[in-house]
Amino acid sequence: MHNTFRLPHFQPSHLPCRSFVPRCVDVAWNTLMRKGPKYDGNFLHKKIKDLVGDTKLADTLSNVVMPAFDVKRMQPILFNTLEAEREAHKNAYLADVCLATSAAPTFLPARSFCTWDSGGEPHEFQLIDGGVAANNPTMVAMSLLTKEMLRLRRQLDDDRKLPLVQGDDGGVAGNNNNNPTTAAMKALIDTGKAEAGVEPSVYRNILVISIGTGVAKETNMYTAEKCNKWNLLDWVSNNGFNPLIDFLSYASADLVDIQAAVLFEVLSCCKENYLRIQTDELMEDAASVDRATEKNMEELIKFGNKLLKDQVTRVNIETGVYEPVKPGYTNEMALKDFAGKLCKERKLRQTAHE
Repeated sequence: MHNTFRLPHFQPSHLPCRSFVPRCVDVAWNTLMRKGPKYDGNFLHKKIKDLVGDTKLADTLSNVVMPAFDVKRMQPILFNTLEAEREAHKNAYLADVCLATSAAPTFLPARSFCTWDSGGEPHEFQLIDGGVAANNPTMVAMSLLTKEMLRLRRQLDDDRKLPLVQGDDGGVAGNNNNNPTTAAMKALIDTGKAEAGVEPSVYRNILVISIGTGVAKETNMYTAEKCNKWNLLDWVSNNGFNPLIDFLSYASADLVDIQAAVLFEVLSCCKENYLRIQTDELMEDAASVDRATEKNMEELIKFGNKLLKDQVTRVNIETGVYEPVKPGYTNEMALKDFAGKLCKERKLRQTAHE
């Protein structure tokens, strides 16, 4: 896959390498005082536009969820296919959403655009990277599916067929009749009621593969004593690291992992339905956000192949420690098992429609 897509679409000249200039203090000061993002984003804009064209969220072949953060409203925005199919003002151009969800503060420019509802009223968005609100977006996807399941249950139980979330349908059927995920949810609800007389567990019928981008998690670097000696700038930039940002991002990502594990293990007794693949062993260039040299990209691919051979680990919800699931069971094996489950599900759906 990387030979046909990822590598041909990057250009190192647009993402300058890390500088090892001796004047570290001057470089750090200039970085802190610089106004505007590090990159203008023009190359990324053109590349995304070339790839997705005028495709809108409702036109995606799969159901997608793309978080962003609205700096004007001070709240996260969850762009997704399911709602875009029902509500016109949520059916944004995919290129706009991609640029918004990738607009990492200090690196790329924020993205603003407007959409219109079925009545012609404009809806303005002023957005930055969704990682600000959801650095690990696993719970975002799970909550959206749960919300959709609740909406469908309400519809199927209501003679008036009123949706749980009111809004303009934008000319698209409010029930998402052509969406396979919605159709599967409806069948699941009907089957559960007919066979058991009770509502089926939402999480028992969800498979989640959560793949992290890797971090350089430098444990034992900081102590309370060290923190007490920092001034304002030290919290933001300290010996080449960003302590405050690291604390926030690591904490939110790990907390989501623990929450997801709890939901699958405690509420649904199906902890095998959740697979988290992540590493905290990236070093130096490999952990850089914008080190887009061909050499570094190849190194990341090698690291990814190695990660496939690593054992599957799962967080212990009592201790927070990641432990091997079982000896010899690798991430590659787990992915194949998930693929097998999905193939089986697809065949069952096809058989049901024959």
